[in-house]
Amino acid sequence: MVSAAVALLSVTLLSLMAPLQPARAKSERIVALTPFAANTMALLGVRPKAVGQTLGGDRRLKPVLSTTRVLPLSHPSGPNLEQLAQIRPRIVFSSPRWAKGSEGMRQLGIKVIESDPKSLGAVYRQTKMISRVVGRQKKGRKLVRRMRKQLRKQTRGIRRRPKVMLILGVGRTPYTFLGNSWGGQLVKQAGGRLLTGGATASGGFARISDETVIAENPDVIIGVPHANTEDIPAMIEYIKENPAWSSTKAATNDRVYVSTDNAMLQAGTDVAKVIGKIRQNYLKNR
Repeated sequence: MVSAAVALLSVTLLSLMAPLQPARAKSERIVALTPFAANTMALLGVRPKAVGQTLGGDRRLKPVLSTTRVLPLSHPSGPNLEQLAQIRPRIVFSSPRWAKGSEGMRQLGIKVIESDPKSLGAVYRQTKMISRVVGRQKKGRKLVRRMRKQLRKQTRGIRRRPKVMLILGVGRTPYTFLGNSWGGQLVKQAGGRLLTGGATASGGFARISDETVIAENPDVIIGVPHANTEDIPAMIEYIKENPAWSSTKAATNDRVYVSTDNAMLQAGTDVAKVIGKIRQNYLKNR
């Protein structure tokens, strides 16, 4: 009897001494609709039950997420609610762009948390927020420190600051990225002087004319196609071969580029890497 009591006490003490682990349900019942939330969870060692489809496909997702279910997203509501209900998530990390569908998610008993940063400061804040939600705060703080260090490294030694126009291609209508857009902020961090033709808009993009592009005469044009997957090749050709821009310095010097991996449109955990790519491949200022 005594030995049995001692054994029971030993088991109880061992269980109390064991480190607390985040509830497994947290990792199994979370859907991450944005590449930022999905990759942040992966870096924290927590795997979402499903991720949202993005322009550029799985190229923006961590390899560990390669077998995770992908949910199609459609404007303006985001995921199909019937598909979402089958997964039965407790939490969905979403984006303001899918705000119209958020109420429907909440009616299913799902907690909706917006996680699609629009600035570098928001990247750090939301990394910490996600780490709190999934119970990995220590890892979250460590991740933020690493991201800050990587950013400092990628923004050193800027010697040339070319004039850059960042163009969102929607059909045959050009929109310019403004200074408050995600892509505009990346270009400025990379050392580019962002040209906008004097346009302003709260949403980060403004429609411009080909005449405005010519008048701004950028050293570099970076086009970002925004279209269905099957229409991307035609958009790339339009951006690179647009005769209306042929007199610009960018076209004359063969410095019209196209970015197709969604990195200019939505934040990811690879901020420093993307800025390094912009510097090396587009601005040539490393």
